[in-house]
Amino acid sequence: MVKNYFSQLDWYNIVEDIHSDQEWADFVEAHPGFVSCYILKKCDDGEPLAFIYLLKEYDNEMIVSIHGGGWSKPLLYYRGYILMLRTLMERGYKVRTYCNRDNSSAIRFSRSVGFIPYSYTECKVYMWVNYKRMTSSKLYKYYYSR
Repeated sequence: MVKNYFSQLDWYNIVEDIHSDQEWADFVEAHPGFVSCYILKKCDDGEPLAFIYLLKEYDNEMIVSIHGGGWSKPLLYYRGYILMLRTLMERGYKVRTYCNRDNSSAIRFSRSVGFIPYSYTECKVYMWVNYKRMTSSKLYKYYYSR
């Protein structure tokens, strides 16, 4: 049950073709091995902060696209997001993402952890990140170089 944490516009920017929690649950259940969904929670009290979902790319099982959103302050869920990215890359996955070109907050969020654009369409921007770029980001160093 994640949709109600977001405004209609924010939800559309995250999952534009699914309109309810039930549709989301049906989609995840109908595509095991293709889509994986995770809830990021605070360690101290278990309060949910954000969710992430991964989609395996059809052309290569070792490429995933990562998407999601949060309903708390971004600094609270950056750490979990970066940890997810690091784990994926350490296991040999290439990580991509994409969003609407007018979704400036998603673009800014992605770029802050090292994603760079590699392709644009009329509506979408496609980005990728590698391990070196991510570990060189200010946010990575803030959370993991202490």
